[in-house]
Amino acid sequence: MENRPYQRKGVSSNTQAGKDFENKILFFLENNGITVEPQTKVEIGINAKKEHAFDFGNNSILVECKSQTWTETGNAPSAKIKNWSDAMFSFYLAPKKYKKLFFVEMSFNQKYCKTLLEYFIDHYFYLIPSDVILIDYYTENNNYEVYVYDAKEKMHLHKDKNELWNFLK
Repeated sequence: MENRPYQRKGVSSNTQAGKDFENKILFFLENNGITVEPQTKVEIGINAKKEHAFDFGNNSILVECKSQTWTETGNAPSAKIKNWSDAMFSFYLAPKKYKKLFFVEMSFNQKYCKTLLEYFIDHYFYLIPSDVILIDYYTENNNYEVYVYDAKEKMHLHKDKNELWNFLK
């Protein structure tokens, strides 16, 4: 077997793990009455504009999905966290008319006693646009936790699951 140090254990490829997670989120959204299309292209940019493909979307919602885990030694995967920051920048540049959802496959760390998404919120709260809803999705039981921007605290905080559905109304 070839040596692939950045390959997640237990999956055929990191790309396949990401696609599998996207499919679970698509199923979750459809089961909750939300129809989205894959690879939804939207023009984003600062001065000039260029099309960017979000994982899913429709005429009012944009969705990004991330399936990463803590490193084997229990540290945050810094290169993957950079991808999350890039996704936040893309959301920031997307037209304000869109509701923005960021789904993360739940990965819990005993050392930090938190999920990777909670770690991201704690350490990179200043990079997360206020109009993005963050969802920690538990693929094992299809449960999820919702994080919504709190203007008083100036960061995303854990909220009731109904906040997601209220946001999408």
